[in-house]
Amino acid sequence: MTHPIYYGSIEEHLFLIEQLAHASLSCISELHNSSETNKQENWQITAFELERSSYEAWLVTIVSDYLIQCATKTRIIQDSSDFTTDDEDYCPDREAYEAYSNIAISHAGNVQFSLREICNKIIHAKKFELIFLNEPEGKFTYWGGSCCLHGDLRGKPWHVEINLKKWVLAMRFYYENIKHL
Repeated sequence: MTHPIYYGSIEEHLFLIEQLAHASLSCISELHNSSETNKQENWQITAFELERSSYEAWLVTIVSDYLIQCATKTRIIQDSSDFTTDDEDYCPDREAYEAYSNIAISHAGNVQFSLREICNKIIHAKKFELIFLNEPEGKFTYWGGSCCLHGDLRGKPWHVEINLKKWVLAMRFYYENIKHL
């Protein structure tokens, strides 16, 4: 028997990733509006810059940790479970991945995307970055819900960008389907 895995913990982390992705603009905007943003000297750091730096450090760490937990547990479930049905062409991974467009983009390497492959990229990434966007008025940056992963496979580099808002939707769809198989 393989490790028993509680699906609820995966779904909880997916939910929290999604909430963080959707809340970043609002959170940084509130920090900007309620913190000192003016400098008397160019070399100074504002209260807002300190708060934003702390927020971003926590955000990167939390999102990375939750992604790793979701990806590793999902791969264990995929490798230790049999999700066959009467329809031999049915694949819950493919169905969930194809239900949402533009989940991932390959910037380097030959990547055939699926939820399984995205989990593999999360697990094996040697570099992880959140993608920050400029606020419409250019006052600050915020996390837009995507990340970049870099690594190599058999000596060949790969670089993928994942829209985590869509990945979370596909993963929830996947888990809802496999619960019934």
